[in-house]
Amino acid sequence: MLLEMDNLGRIRMLMRPTSILVIFLSSLCLATADKPNAADITFFEEKIRPVLAEKCFKCHSGRAQKLKGDLKLDSRAAILKGGEEGPSVTVGKPNESLLIKAIRHEIPDLEMPPKEKLSAAVIKDFEQWVARGAVFPEGAKKVDVAWWDRVDAKKLLPKGKSIAEVVDHYVDAKLAVDKVKPVSQADDHEFIRRTTLDLAGRIPTVHEVEAFVADKAKDKRAKLVDRLMASDSFLRHQAIEFNWLLMDKQDSKMANYLTTALKEGRSWDKIFREVILPNQADEKQRDAAGFIKERVKDTDVLTVEVSVKFFGVNVSCARCHDHPEVPSWKQDHYYGMKSFFNRTFDNGDFFGEREYGQVSFTTTKGESKKAKLMFLSGSELKEPEAKEPDKKAKDVEKKRNEQFKKDKKPLPAPKFSRRAQLVEAGLKSGDDGFFARAIVNRIWHQMFGHGLVMPLDQMHGANSPSHPELLQWLARDLVEHDYDLRRVIRGLAQSKAYARASRWGDSQRPSPSYFAVALPRVLTPHQYGASLAIAVQDLGDFAKQNPEEQAKRLAGWEKHGHGWANQFERPRELFQISVDEALYLSNNDRVRRELLAESGKLIGNLLKLEDRRERIAAAWLAILSRPPAKDELNAADDYLTARADRLPEAWKQIVWSLLTSAEMRFNH
Repeated sequence: MLLEMDNLGRIRMLMRPTSILVIFLSSLCLATADKPNAADITFFEEKIRPVLAEKCFKCHSGRAQKLKGDLKLDSRAAILKGGEEGPSVTVGKPNESLLIKAIRHEIPDLEMPPKEKLSAAVIKDFEQWVARGAVFPEGAKKVDVAWWDRVDAKKLLPKGKSIAEVVDHYVDAKLAVDKVKPVSQADDHEFIRRTTLDLAGRIPTVHEVEAFVADKAKDKRAKLVDRLMASDSFLRHQAIEFNWLLMDKQDSKMANYLTTALKEGRSWDKIFREVILPNQADEKQRDAAGFIKERVKDTDVLTVEVSVKFFGVNVSCARCHDHPEVPSWKQDHYYGMKSFFNRTFDNGDFFGEREYGQVSFTTTKGESKKAKLMFLSGSELKEPEAKEPDKKAKDVEKKRNEQFKKDKKPLPAPKFSRRAQLVEAGLKSGDDGFFARAIVNRIWHQMFGHGLVMPLDQMHGANSPSHPELLQWLARDLVEHDYDLRRVIRGLAQSKAYARASRWGDSQRPSPSYFAVALPRVLTPHQYGASLAIAVQDLGDFAKQNPEEQAKRLAGWEKHGHGWANQFERPRELFQISVDEALYLSNNDRVRRELLAESGKLIGNLLKLEDRRERIAAAWLAILSRPPAKDELNAADDYLTARADRLPEAWKQIVWSLLTSAEMRFNH
């Protein structure tokens, strides 16, 4: 065990991480009684509602042809009321809830579903849902007009305004109306750490911190943003983040594609086009094909993933029934979106697309219906008639496909591609709002820790943003500037809203949707890994090297740090640091060998300094990007004084404590 639990514990208590962790956890719990928090809504929409719709609503909803057991499960009120056997759920107590007992198949003749037991993972989701309060969002008014159609485009701020100016105008306006006073701007140490993590995916070096703090120029923050965005670190970080967005992991081929695309400055609409409709014969686009290839064998998964990742809309709810709260989300929309992909099929190392194929589905009334090619907006696309070929023609086609598969060549594109129609529909003027709003909202969430619309995959017309006019202005601006994401990122990073401090005070923090105070965010695995690697370096003559040499050394440290990423979990809603991570950082020999070594590392450099307090200040600056507070300095000094006979080991304890602290683990 690396940690000594006496005076060192006092040092950790004095550090900022405790308050940061409390702030982070409290922000997750901010919700009024009549409005569940975004995390609970996301959990319900992703884990619970689809199962209820698919497995339960046929017999237990207002749409059931024959209601069984007088039990409805299509609203929270109905679930709490229950049926013939009594209330279905005891809020907060899954083991006492009849619904949980039923899906566990613990009660004879009350098994749900009756013919098949749900998987253990799904049952666990339901247990967690009940334990967390059985949130069932149903208060949203059914609106005939989507929120974006209620925003008067003529009253938006003019197009000539800067993004930062527009952000601060709309955010400050809401603060003023609701009489919420924002905190002051972050100090230089906090700002450079936050901005470097967001734009470069790592903490700043000591040299970067000292140079920035010493700079007296009024525009130094804008210059910092420009410098970081011009760096190779920015490209690497963006490639990693977009890889996570598209692949839900770090896919090497997609990484190659994204690195090249971002380096060449390809716009988001072009990346979308190349991902959905890649030219698989072109080496430059072949790696982009991984998005479709990864999901092509399950058309439902492909449909939902495209809708969520590119359009911010989780259409899975409409697979089995019309959305109960959003009139514009019907089964027609889900199967209309699915129709864009139903002709796409796997063919060895590649995938192809047929000229024919029709999606049919069963309505909630039990009727069979043929799906029309329909975009999320409800726009129906015309297409040439495609007759189903006879058996002979299909045999010829199959033989041809097998030959292409054997030769490891991509099939030729069809004369009429449904996937190509999706690209055109998604970027069509008037319907492009889905595409533009979704990516703007994701970038905002990445920079602020909370989206303008939450959850990120519920950007439907009934789920109004915290700042509707702001999101509409940003989406319009993105389209008008050819989907230049760098422009969006730069504008957000230069706003006063982004630069606010993260400490609120003793009173309850306001809702994150006000953006009145910076929200602490858990570092991603790559951010944390790169930061660990950079924090423990003995920088030596780094400050004296030319920019090219510095960039090369940074690239090496980042690459080494990214090797730690597999040890850490990707942050998500209601994320908590895992026990596995804590045990790994406490006991694994690699931590001592690579992070706490003396030779050529931070600890060796600290031991060379003669003044003890100078050593302490250097450690805090290298790891936390700030000087120690007076009480931290005194506590560390006392700790080292008591271990004067074993200083190297004492310094390993202090450095380890800082590296694994919540302050280091969060961006704030």
